[in-house]
Amino acid sequence: MQLGNVRNFKGVGYVCFLDILGFSQDILANWKAVESNPLEKLLAIKSALPMLDEEEEEIPSGASVRRYVCRVNTVSDSITIAFGLEPKLIIGDMALGLEALVANIREVWRAAIERGYTLRGAIDFGDIYWDQNELIGPAFINAYRLESEIARVSRVVISSKLNKVLADLAADYPGAMTDHLVANFRKDVDGYVIIDPYKMSRSDEDRKMLASNLQGMANKLSNPLLKEKYAPLISMLKESASIDHDQLGAY
Repeated sequence: MQLGNVRNFKGVGYVCFLDILGFSQDILANWKAVESNPLEKLLAIKSALPMLDEEEEEIPSGASVRRYVCRVNTVSDSITIAFGLEPKLIIGDMALGLEALVANIREVWRAAIERGYTLRGAIDFGDIYWDQNELIGPAFINAYRLESEIARVSRVVISSKLNKVLADLAADYPGAMTDHLVANFRKDVDGYVIIDPYKMSRSDEDRKMLASNLQGMANKLSNPLLKEKYAPLISMLKESASIDHDQLGAY
């Protein structure tokens, strides 16, 4: 049984809106480049996302398998990742669905950094509708607004609604599953809860490589204010700082 990515959906779910930073400028400057072509790099980033169709994989008859698969939409340098929940909210599905969403974000974020870009984004929890062509709803609008107005630097922030969902899960259903879920997040200096970039990789060497790539991007900029926007992400890649449960739900 596949959850999260049904063909037509109207209900409650998680929605993440991501913007690939630096891509628009690269397209304008290097569209015809033979080496390090921005179009080829963008397509490679998008290929890091698992875009599975609900009919792609056959489940053996009689088997009880729950697969958590996100719905992915891409338009130019914008990526939307969504996970639809069943009408009757089940705690395990809520936790594992959000884990699947975070895993997708990490994959595309890592792929972006490897190719000379980084991400800015936001996640909301709420009402959403989609079919084969459309993605509409308050959760999408809220995620887009948070990305454009609140995130500011390369990070993925969570909305007030999702913050409260995490706080409720941690308080009402303590245990290994919710502990593992909450460990994906950290509290930023301005109080927002964000995805912890440190968890983007399991290897210190790999994290050093990602930080080095980001520092290289910063070094190419002449504007000191733009350079400084890379500093928080580089710093977070050096040390994990998972949020305490009692810090959730503060906004």
